[in-house]
Amino acid sequence: MPPFDDFSGRRAVITGAASGIGRALMLELVRRGVHVAAVDVNATALDAAVHEAQQFDPAVVVSSHVCDVADRDAVRRLRREVARTHDTDVLHLLFNNAGAVGGMSFVTSPEEEWERAFAVSWNGTYNCTREFLPMLMSADQGAVINTASVNALWAALGTKTPHSAYSTAKFAVRGFTESLLVDFQRNARHLSAVLVLPGHVRTAMPAPPRSWRRALGSLFADYEPASSTSAAEVILGAIERGDWRVVIGDDATAVDERVRADPWTSYD
Repeated sequence: MPPFDDFSGRRAVITGAASGIGRALMLELVRRGVHVAAVDVNATALDAAVHEAQQFDPAVVVSSHVCDVADRDAVRRLRREVARTHDTDVLHLLFNNAGAVGGMSFVTSPEEEWERAFAVSWNGTYNCTREFLPMLMSADQGAVINTASVNALWAALGTKTPHSAYSTAKFAVRGFTESLLVDFQRNARHLSAVLVLPGHVRTAMPAPPRSWRRALGSLFADYEPASSTSAAEVILGAIERGDWRVVIGDDATAVDERVRADPWTSYD
């Protein structure tokens, strides 16, 4: 992936921008002079986050867009709104960061809960990439940055704790992102794809249960969750260097190494 070493004056769309990693990404990008379209389903939290970002530099445009990314028609309207608000048909950075938990068990969880968690966490990534692709194609250089999860490496929260809908969605995000690496090399060489694999980051998302630590024992002996700000800095640093795979946190690093070393016993 080519380095993305000039952020100033670029344009970005960030989903899940009202809190957590998405909010931290917005603030860090604005500090770098990037014009941002911030997207979230929570209007109140989004307005507060955007208001904070707008205080950095009045020359940088930061717009607020309420959208359910699981809804393809809503995302289509979002794309038109972003183009109109920023007066452009060009996009340089698309951060597919929105996600939702629920549907822990395929067997016992309500069907509607399972499908909602999957729709936000996977369909949102697909919908936004599909709709914003023409704007990315119009840029001189662009990147699609997809937030997956440590659950795209290990589809559980412990041997007795399923995490079905979210893990399934994040495995789809991982596969999609890696497929884009090859697709872009062949069909859109000015575009890059970045796969983000965070472990437990201190966000509004729920913390993993105790089974998370118990499952891999001593690997998590000195584990501390990463902050949203540090996660955002790691992600932007990877984009600047041209890295396509970003593992965030000691827990994600431990799981990545453990599953690759011995996948056969990962769920024992």
